[in-house]
Amino acid sequence: MKFTMNRAELLGAAKRGENVAPHDSVLDVLKGLLMETDAASGVLTMTATNLEVTLEQKLPCGACDSDAFVLNARLAVSMLEKLGGDTVTLEHTPGRPQLRLSSGDAEYLVPVWERASYPRLEIPFPEDTVKVSGIPGMAKRTVFAAAQDNSKPLMKCVNLKFTRDGLRAVVGNGSCIVTAKGDESSTGDVSLLVPALSLEKLARLCSDKDEFRVGTTGKAIVFLKENFTYSARLLEGDYIDAEGLIGSVRNQFVVLTGVAELKKALEIATCVEAGGKVCLTFDGQRLTFRCQGENGTISSPLDVIPLTGTPQGEFWYLSEQLMSCLRSLSGTVKLGAAQGGMLTLEAEDACYLQTGVRPGFAVVKEKKEKKKTVKQPAKKAA
Repeated sequence: MKFTMNRAELLGAAKRGENVAPHDSVLDVLKGLLMETDAASGVLTMTATNLEVTLEQKLPCGACDSDAFVLNARLAVSMLEKLGGDTVTLEHTPGRPQLRLSSGDAEYLVPVWERASYPRLEIPFPEDTVKVSGIPGMAKRTVFAAAQDNSKPLMKCVNLKFTRDGLRAVVGNGSCIVTAKGDESSTGDVSLLVPALSLEKLARLCSDKDEFRVGTTGKAIVFLKENFTYSARLLEGDYIDAEGLIGSVRNQFVVLTGVAELKKALEIATCVEAGGKVCLTFDGQRLTFRCQGENGTISSPLDVIPLTGTPQGEFWYLSEQLMSCLRSLSGTVKLGAAQGGMLTLEAEDACYLQTGVRPGFAVVKEKKEKKKTVKQPAKKAA
């Protein structure tokens, strides 16, 4: 098998595959890219997997023979980056553990593995799929709230719900909950638990305009579009009833403000203690962020528009969680405070709920000066 193809296209596909292939796997074959050529269609199919997610890409190659081999992902990217020229030639003899890769006057001879030991990708039936778009936008509004604790695998997931009203996404980590609207045309009656990291990887590989056909094989959710297939392993279990929980919250008051203004005020206040607590004080049309740290205490006020109730009182939250939420939103937002210090943020396509924390800033420890020890001269014997 010998064929020539565009070097930039092959490099781009190899880089995307390298982001999926595990560099530290105990199985050498999983560190690689499965390269399959089809003589009938003249297409090169490149597959990468870490057993959690699988990425399959198709590229035109004009191959005259059908063949398959596995090439180390990092090695492939490194070689293609260093080679010059617009095209690259790959030559492999079926059954032999070597690949010849060349461009211009440069040539590499590198080891490859057989295809037999590489995991196969399962594809759902076309009639069992639905259309989905806007994946990056939905991921931006949700994945930040997934838990990081490995002891709670379900809370590290995004709950994708295909309903008669369209796609919905829910995430909760115990102290905050996010619900976001997805593609309204993605209707159905199924609820799936997708690891947040898997959804985040897909979001980096596509744009909001990309339209997928989405289906499930039972163990995985599969996103398909022309020359691109992405599969992510599903988890099983009972997830939190986020809609019921959010629906039960009754705000004491609600104000209207801009997300950009909230972020700016929070950034100013937390510059003295980015990872601590922040105090939100409401007084009519004035909201004030206050934070204390080693560099002092800062208060950052902004004007808001009261919508319901009488905005008043003092509430405490973890500043990093609040900032993560604000980074995922844009435009105007309805900010509310419920009993127990529960904070709600409602935008047009997302709802965020964060539990409050106990009042008070972390105690700033003063640096103790080291006492100098002065050695006394030894007394002479009388």
